[in-house]
Amino acid sequence: MNPSERWNLAELRRRATLGPLTKLEEHVPAAWWEQQFDALYLKTDGDVVEDDDITRDEIDLFLRLLPLTPEAKLLDLCCGQGRHILEFCRRGFAKVEGFDRSSFLLSVARQRAKFERLPARFCEGDARVLPYVAETFDAVLILGNSFGYFASAEDDCAMLREAHRVLRPAGRLLLDVTDGEYLKIHFAPRSWEWIDATMFVCRERELSTDGDRLISREIITDVERGVLVDRFYAERLYSSGELRELLTCAGFCLADMHSELITGSARNQDLGMMARRIVLTSCK
Repeated sequence: MNPSERWNLAELRRRATLGPLTKLEEHVPAAWWEQQFDALYLKTDGDVVEDDDITRDEIDLFLRLLPLTPEAKLLDLCCGQGRHILEFCRRGFAKVEGFDRSSFLLSVARQRAKFERLPARFCEGDARVLPYVAETFDAVLILGNSFGYFASAEDDCAMLREAHRVLRPAGRLLLDVTDGEYLKIHFAPRSWEWIDATMFVCRERELSTDGDRLISREIITDVERGVLVDRFYAERLYSSGELRELLTCAGFCLADMHSELITGSARNQDLGMMARRIVLTSCK
């Protein structure tokens, strides 16, 4: 942080935005995910995560890769507002559970399940310390780029070890995560897009000092109310080879990479980390 930034920091913090910054990484909260996933998230990312057609297409792919029967017991780890697990319910799966850190997104998931009378259950907590006994589930799903949030790869591995622990013998893991190798080269340093008739989001991105994480900043503005939030987050960028190594360290068999997900949307502007993802499966 240069001297002029330090001099103005107290004043800037009283505003809705911090203004121009030379280093985004310094402003990322240690546990950024605890505040990120709120109603505004469903606005900024809703062109993908709230699109039923995209979700159905993804479930079609996942069921081709994991030929599960409706009797299978599934855990959607870091399930968000439950878009995937609720679609599994609609297809006849009755033993399904969603787990997430965001109380807001889980409340949305529960409301939607109740409205449709779907049998999904939901639990809030830390994915590194799951509340389930060993060998509970036939499959664990980590979908929609819900991986790589922690500050260290060791914490990511702890999450995978927990997934391994709660899987039954020969249980399967499916991991759908951003293509880190691609994104390190092709991320957009700056962008902006309208997210509804009165609200737009401006984004800045840069690689972390060690080059392993993508640091993002979102300034969300309403034309009538002004700046709503100025927030920062970071996600670790894994190549398919690094993911295979991480899965092996967590106790899984050698992972198979099946395909890449190239996502579009009705807005089709800044898709960020959801634009290009890789899908891997492994077994216990």
